[in-house]
Amino acid sequence: MKARLPKALTVLFLSFFVLPLAGQKGIEDGSKFGHGQDSADCRENLSLYKTYYDQGKYDMALGFWRKTFNECPRSSSNMHLHGIKMFKTKYQETGNMAYIDTIEIIYDARIKYFNKKAYYLGRKGMDIYSLSNGNMDLVKLSYNTLMESINTDPKKASSTVLTVFMGTTQMLFENGVIDNEEVINNYGMLIDILDEKIAKFNRPPDVNAKETIDMIFKSGGAATCEGLIPLFTQRVSDNPDDPELLSKVIELLKDAGCTDSDLYYMTAENQYKIEKTAKAAYDLAEMNYDRMKLDDAEKYYLEAIDLEEDQNSISTYYVKLATLRLNSEDYRAARDYAKKAIQANPDNGTAYMIVGNAYSSVKIFDDPLKNQMIYWVAADYFRMAKEKDPKLAARVNEYLATVRQLFPKKEDLFFISIIEEGVPHTVGGWINERTTVRFRNEN
Repeated sequence: MKARLPKALTVLFLSFFVLPLAGQKGIEDGSKFGHGQDSADCRENLSLYKTYYDQGKYDMALGFWRKTFNECPRSSSNMHLHGIKMFKTKYQETGNMAYIDTIEIIYDARIKYFNKKAYYLGRKGMDIYSLSNGNMDLVKLSYNTLMESINTDPKKASSTVLTVFMGTTQMLFENGVIDNEEVINNYGMLIDILDEKIAKFNRPPDVNAKETIDMIFKSGGAATCEGLIPLFTQRVSDNPDDPELLSKVIELLKDAGCTDSDLYYMTAENQYKIEKTAKAAYDLAEMNYDRMKLDDAEKYYLEAIDLEEDQNSISTYYVKLATLRLNSEDYRAARDYAKKAIQANPDNGTAYMIVGNAYSSVKIFDDPLKNQMIYWVAADYFRMAKEKDPKLAARVNEYLATVRQLFPKKEDLFFISIIEEGVPHTVGGWINERTTVRFRNEN
């Protein structure tokens, strides 16, 4: 037969487990309301604070609310929300920072008893921001809290949290609390998060948040070449086929004046590979021209011409090519491109001027007198340039004055039987242009 404990000892032993439950607070035993009389007290305090809260009598409600919060904090999630609302109101009425501390304590309790850390940190940060009213200490507190929320679970960060965080970032930058590098890094982080969300869900709030964050960043003064180039160089290298990224980087670099950077050129090239347009080809041509990569510039100008439908634009692109070759002292090619510009737009005065400059720069004959005759043709094109575009008159008149002093002399032409001005004459060689005889004015 098994030995049994005396009855008195059995009762004493069980009392260690039973008696505390007769009166124990929820905060002590982890229950929602507590047990025994404490449970009854919790429910009563809940009811009393709620009655006054609903009536807007916060001073009356807070005493009962504090007892509920301190003794049975798991009893109601709404009880936490109501406490936050009441203490926000008290802060707005008094400006007493102690109420901010209390709001933080309530949020910490919400995280402890109801989990959802990232979510409640986000709510906490936004509530603090709503109370900041230009107070940089509160803006900084909101910034740090929102940062912690985002870092806790980036994928679940709401579009509102991300937007408000960018707003606090900008405010701190404008007040000298953080530098532009931190702004740029934050911007990059937020855009990465939103890009992933949009790619997966494409929800309007995320799209709107991205547009707002872009606007804040681009207008905020933190986007410098020194900050943007390190931030986006690797991203563009890793995502050369992402049209949205490429467009964004090009826009940001343009706004910041970074169009002469290697990143801008690389991004523009990648964008052109995805979508070949006349404008994109032209931009690449211009960039290569600025870098004195003339062969690449010529290639892209020609591609722009092939892709373009507007004749005036085609004429402009040919002028660019003619100028490129003129500056390279390839005068025949310069003349050919300029004439194609005239074919596309017969009123392009600049193209006529380029032909005149090309002709006035060459000596293609062994006979010096024949070379002097080329200036007649140059003068013809200069005259047509200012007729087509009167705005060119001042420049063209200078060129005309110069070439007229280089016309053949009357006595030199006499020896080859040219004795009269105004008669037709053809200048041969690759120039092959019909012109008229004119004598040098030596007065």
